[in-house]
Amino acid sequence: MPFTTGSRKADLLVPSLLVATLSCAPDVGFLSRFSVLGLLALALSFCVIAWQGFHDNGWMGFESQSLSSVTLWPESMAHASSWFGVVVFGYGVAPFIFNIRDSMAEPEKIGTSLRIGLGIVYIGYIVISNGIVILFSPSYEFRGDVLQAMPGTRIALFVRVLMTLVVAVTAPLIVVPCGEMIEGKLGIDSYSSANGRVLVRVTLCTVCTFVAVFVPGFVRIVSFIGCFCVGVTGLVLPPLFCLLLEHKSGKCIVSPTSLSSDVFMLVLGVVTTIGTSAMTFEELLRS
Repeated sequence: MPFTTGSRKADLLVPSLLVATLSCAPDVGFLSRFSVLGLLALALSFCVIAWQGFHDNGWMGFESQSLSSVTLWPESMAHASSWFGVVVFGYGVAPFIFNIRDSMAEPEKIGTSLRIGLGIVYIGYIVISNGIVILFSPSYEFRGDVLQAMPGTRIALFVRVLMTLVVAVTAPLIVVPCGEMIEGKLGIDSYSSANGRVLVRVTLCTVCTFVAVFVPGFVRIVSFIGCFCVGVTGLVLPPLFCLLLEHKSGKCIVSPTSLSSDVFMLVLGVVTTIGTSAMTFEELLRS
């Protein structure tokens, strides 16, 4: 964007301060009204990007000759690991979202919200992302954030500002439940101990800002978190806990087939997590 402090680190402070301020609230029910704004920002951004691609290439990307040269598969094991990390990160949203339930104004609607949200994301990812790549294929090759393809026009600037605002007001939806989990471990009551709540959540936002200073792009960190953090909690720990429960019970409560399946899934989860995490971390250091 044209307005900047001249320093990337200083620019990060502005949205980070907004996120930290909003995250100090005891619940995030008041942020629900920004959901429509977020969907509008996403729709506008993809419309502007699609218009730019059509303006530059017309329908050339969808012609048979150009379409045959488009490769939508990962080009290497490192790229496949990054793709795997993003997919697993999305898989981890389902169990993670239930931590937000206690901070919702109407927590009984968590199931409906999750189904609608994931449905929109899946359809949008499959249709829009592949369509954008094909549309830009004659003139542009995506290596990072799709927003980088937006032109330098006023409407594109408006979309960038809107997206910045949406991200800033959406981040507390993650910070607040994470803060509540930490507060619970520390024995802090979020409602009665305002100072403790503010200290924990501001510290959490500070750590995230510090990481954002050194990470070159959002896609890289999402891939690594998906491969390592979500990989461990979603692919390694479940079969491990099943095996530990079987061992502590002292008697056979599952069939040999189920036991073999748990061992197989544990080995597969460990190998996959270690391999993909190492490759995505190496890519993260290179970029």
